[in-house]
Amino acid sequence: MKHILPYFWLTLFLFSLKGLVAQGQEDFALAQSYYKKEEYRKALVYLEEAQKTSGVGKPLYQLKMDCLLALEDYKEAADWIEENLKEKRFTPVDLYIDLMQVHLMAGEPKKADKDFEQLKKVVERNPNYAYSAGSQLQRSGFPKQALEIYERAEALRGNLNFDYQKALLYGELGNIEKMYEMYVDLLAISPNYLNNIRQLLGRSYQSGGSLVKGDYLKALLIERIQSGGPQTLNQLLVYLFVQEEAYSQAFTQLRALDKRGLLGPTDLYNLGKITFENDALFTAQRIFEYLIQKGSNAPNYEDALYMNLQVKTKQLKEKKSTEEAWADLAREHKEVRDILKGWPKAGQVAIAEAHILGFELGRTDEAIKLLKKTIQTGSTAKEDVALAKIELGDLLLYNGNRWEAILYYGQAEKAFEYSPIGQEAKFKRAKAAYYVGDFQWAQGIFNVLKESTSKLIANDAMQYSLLITDNIALDTNTEAMAMYAKADLLQYQDKIDSSLTVLGLMEIAFLDHPIQDEVLLLKAELLKRKAQFSEAAGYYQSIVDEHPTSILADDALYALAQLYETELMDKERAKAYYEQIFTQHVDSFFANEARKRFRALRGDLIN
Repeated sequence: MKHILPYFWLTLFLFSLKGLVAQGQEDFALAQSYYKKEEYRKALVYLEEAQKTSGVGKPLYQLKMDCLLALEDYKEAADWIEENLKEKRFTPVDLYIDLMQVHLMAGEPKKADKDFEQLKKVVERNPNYAYSAGSQLQRSGFPKQALEIYERAEALRGNLNFDYQKALLYGELGNIEKMYEMYVDLLAISPNYLNNIRQLLGRSYQSGGSLVKGDYLKALLIERIQSGGPQTLNQLLVYLFVQEEAYSQAFTQLRALDKRGLLGPTDLYNLGKITFENDALFTAQRIFEYLIQKGSNAPNYEDALYMNLQVKTKQLKEKKSTEEAWADLAREHKEVRDILKGWPKAGQVAIAEAHILGFELGRTDEAIKLLKKTIQTGSTAKEDVALAKIELGDLLLYNGNRWEAILYYGQAEKAFEYSPIGQEAKFKRAKAAYYVGDFQWAQGIFNVLKESTSKLIANDAMQYSLLITDNIALDTNTEAMAMYAKADLLQYQDKIDSSLTVLGLMEIAFLDHPIQDEVLLLKAELLKRKAQFSEAAGYYQSIVDEHPTSILADDALYALAQLYETELMDKERAKAYYEQIFTQHVDSFFANEARKRFRALRGDLIN
């Protein structure tokens, strides 16, 4: 009996405790319910009961604070915080900041100042509280006090560093120059902060289009770089110029630093690539030619030669240049290829040269010979061999050798099955099969490629898959689809008039076939290539009028809007077509761009 009684009382105690905990949870849940109903006094009653049975946890503390503040009972709220401070229930940092806020709400700023003095003493006793205190003060709207806390903690303990946090606070307080100085100091010590700082500055560009006191930051960066600052300062400087699209200024500045030996080996080359990608071609050419002039022993010499050719190719495409200009560029490619003989980049130059020879100059036999030689050259990188085979497949298809083209596409796909190169080869192999009328096999591949990691390939694959699905009848009659594929192949081979003839026959032979919207669209595209813009507009308009529910209706509207804006020079009609897209085709891929173009034509100021 002596041994049984203690266990009995212990069991009874534990059972009672369990009941109290359950009751406390129920009371707290009721308090939450009343709070949501904005019945704050009833909520407080149940919180008192919950406190008696379960004690004070952070959720109960916060809910009681919320109720008291909702009732504007600031005295009771302050007393509640003081009670928790006295009982040492939570981190004093949180409580003193809450107390500061309550006293300010009550219109008692002097008491709030005293609360902050108490908070400073807490941090002075334990500087490890500084980060928590500073970040909470900043979130609570006390940037000046947060800055004071960080500085005090750093003074007390030399190994603490809050430069990043302080820089943000200086910005919040409007001291932009000091913020920039701290960013630069921080980068000089900790290069890993580069991305964070880029993101912070990027938000300013996105919201306002320009950086407040940006010239001060650029001047500061240049000064530090000239004093021997690290490469991350160059990278930030380039980022600023690029955001402002001041590519020429960026080049001028980096070239001056390069001549003083203050740049990294790839800084100028990277700027050239960014400039090229943003179509600032004149400046891009200046950058690559500058790098080429530094000689074959300089970094990025080989890459600069190749990229300079890419710039010139892009320039000719934009100008719709003459055959003579393309011939000159092809000769320049050969000269560069001879310079780079045996170098890794020679293969890419050869592929680019073959493309010009075949597709711009019509010298397909010469282009095919060059590609086969490139494939067989031992120094050509494996990736470039595969790319050369894809280009060779394109030329063979262009020449009418469809089955041989499919063979080369297959070889490239097999060599890099799961890479972007392999996916491109797979797509082109499926497209070649589509051209020869093997629609079922082609569609199977297109369906697989709809999940491609390349958005471009995925979108194109989806379009071809839909084309086949929508236009092959349930009785497996593929005559219309086969005729359309023939016209599509002819346009790929630049046999525009032959393609138009086939499409014209289709308009008569398959008058009621669902493929008619595709026929009209392709005719419009071909007429546009022949610069017959009014006729092209007529066919686009036919899609809108005769096939308003077609998935091509928004494509036709966007093409019409662009034609009237850029070629037919009727801004009002262009504006009307753009408006029709984003009002009647709200889910269209073109909706956002159409809205932007509409606003621009209307004369709106757009950041």
